[in-house]
Amino acid sequence: MSAIRWLFSCFAAVAALVSCTDSWQGQGGVPGGKLPDQFFTVAVESSGELFSAGDGIAPLARTRRPISSVNPAQTFDRMRILIVEYASPATVIWQTTIDDWSNPDNQASVPWSSATGRGRYATIRLPEHVRLEEDKTYMAYAIGYQTGTYGNYAPFAGVETGGFYRRTEVASVAPGEHPEEVFAGAEIFFVEGGVIRSRRSAEAESENGLLVARRQMAGTFGYFTRIPAVVGGAEVATLRLVASRCNRSVIFGGFRGVDDAFDFLKDNVINGIEPRTDCDARLDGSQRDDAFTVYAIGLNRWFPGNEADDRLPLDANGDGWLDEADANWQTDVEQYPAGTISLPPGTVFGDRFLIATAMTRAEVEADLPTFQLQLLDVAGRIVKHWDVTLRDTDPEADSDRTLVSLPDGPEGRTRITRLENVDTERCFSIVRNRLYTVGEKSQSQSYGEDHPVDLSAARELVMDARHEWQIANFIIFD
Repeated sequence: MSAIRWLFSCFAAVAALVSCTDSWQGQGGVPGGKLPDQFFTVAVESSGELFSAGDGIAPLARTRRPISSVNPAQTFDRMRILIVEYASPATVIWQTTIDDWSNPDNQASVPWSSATGRGRYATIRLPEHVRLEEDKTYMAYAIGYQTGTYGNYAPFAGVETGGFYRRTEVASVAPGEHPEEVFAGAEIFFVEGGVIRSRRSAEAESENGLLVARRQMAGTFGYFTRIPAVVGGAEVATLRLVASRCNRSVIFGGFRGVDDAFDFLKDNVINGIEPRTDCDARLDGSQRDDAFTVYAIGLNRWFPGNEADDRLPLDANGDGWLDEADANWQTDVEQYPAGTISLPPGTVFGDRFLIATAMTRAEVEADLPTFQLQLLDVAGRIVKHWDVTLRDTDPEADSDRTLVSLPDGPEGRTRITRLENVDTERCFSIVRNRLYTVGEKSQSQSYGEDHPVDLSAARELVMDARHEWQIANFIIFD
């Protein structure tokens, strides 16, 4: 059973339990003529409780949450929910904010888990003065985010209950800021017998109302060991992943395709817009900056102690490799404070959330690499590189993409376009809710289950695409 199907069956059972507990439900009211309360469930896939940040570090004090495994329990602190009448114009019926969503202490939400997924959910009761009506249809939206990210983005800012909702939500990375994890979703609600209902597809039976928020970002991590200390006589200072294309903004839309108005679980979606032009890196062989840094691993922070030049790592045993044989190894605690990740000696790790990006046919025909891993010297010169090759394990990996755009800007309607999948192993689009990995990091943080890439032996660097961040049981490099 997939995580989504499990969600529907699980929350249908929860709703039935609440319905049985409230004996008035389905009886047309309670003594005194009071109408029964209405409720629905909002659930987030792959969202966990906040991590232990280590001694002296307050939980959620940092906005950056590392992608510490192939199945991470990531966190955010605020959930915004908006319900509008599904009409034109769309009247705002109700909105609310749930703070401390991932905090287990106040139980704003509670965990769910299954063999194929996990997350957190909350059952929402509408206040007495709010009533969804039988003869109307409604659209519910949910956005889960970390406050202070995306230039202090606040979903549905300025939207007033009773007014009209006329825009599409867009979050943009501020200058100097990196993309962060954010969740969003939508669902059509209607009312049967006084109860809020939804359905997972046009053919499905109606079920108690469920609004699912899914990850709107992609993500990547690299996990490495046995890094060359010297290449061609040049001492290595940095291990860097660069991307040839990068978007600045993410559209919270494209939850459903054009083929089913009730299916809000659309996959293979590219919802990034506003291509960046402020390149800060270059592909090997280029004469100008034409790429963007995804992550840069300063090796001196993992292998410290080089007294001759503290910008460089120290190969403590002098064998030419930075690995577990070097007794000076440590975790880069600036990037990964105590409690956020567990790594075996001799390994390094880098990660970043990504905004989805579409590669064009012209770029594919030019064989432009989507990613390139590079070793840099202390002056930032590329001394070795690997063009990353994609290995996609999903049986539907070759299906067409859905491109979300806003031709008239955020005040206009989203345009949904079906794109032919022209991806190659080297030139491929970045799709939301997908994790792109080089090396395998166990969610349990068990060293025996980890497979960092051995850069002393890597001839072809293979990146795996994990749909919906699912676990796969194989090594990610050849």
